[in-house]
Amino acid sequence: MIRVFLVEDEPPAMRKLERLAAAERDLEISGRAATCADAIAGIATASPELVVLDIRLPDGTGFEIVQELEGALDEPPFVIFITAYDEHAVQAFEVAALDYLLKPVSQERFSAAIARVRERMVDRARPAAPSHARRFLVERLKAAYFLPVDSIRHIAADRNYALVYSEMGEFALRTTMDAIERRLDPAEFARVSRSAIVRIAAIREIRLGENHNHILILNSSEEIGCSRKYWSTALSRLL
Repeated sequence: MIRVFLVEDEPPAMRKLERLAAAERDLEISGRAATCADAIAGIATASPELVVLDIRLPDGTGFEIVQELEGALDEPPFVIFITAYDEHAVQAFEVAALDYLLKPVSQERFSAAIARVRERMVDRARPAAPSHARRFLVERLKAAYFLPVDSIRHIAADRNYALVYSEMGEFALRTTMDAIERRLDPAEFARVSRSAIVRIAAIREIRLGENHNHILILNSSEEIGCSRKYWSTALSRLL
């Protein structure tokens, strides 16, 4: 059986998803959620192989859920997006998901998407080796972009978000610093404090600050504090 988690905030649409899933011989609904927060918590508990989720939710977007899953799970589930939005938005996210479905969803179209899931599960004979992210999915003004990691200068913590400062601008990701650090290549990025990660190639110089802490000066002239607790580990990455 393929365990599937459904994410949809509109009750009639959720009931339709349940009917579509029930018509597939090998789908088992392992959970449901109507918000990003409930989906992230529920998926972490249920460990489904597949997540079918709407794009727009009351407290965020389905893309934020995908981003969080990539950072929190060793092997994220397959993802099928469901959207009522235009073709340009769908094309922007096609690479990030196994498939997408445009509302209203027919049983035939849903079955075709599930057939792709079956094919991928056969190919996934064993967990894939961990790999470092080469890009992040980010949003701005209701559009999505793939942000290359080599454009990132540094990342700063801001409550439940990680603020990514890059050559393409500033973006907020709903994730933790620990989660985003795990996704980055340690040969390219260094955690220099509890709240800061820096791309090594973006560093121009290192200065000694107060209390024997260090200050990293980036090529952009931005200054990033490097705490004593993280300094020895960070130094091994910088040399």
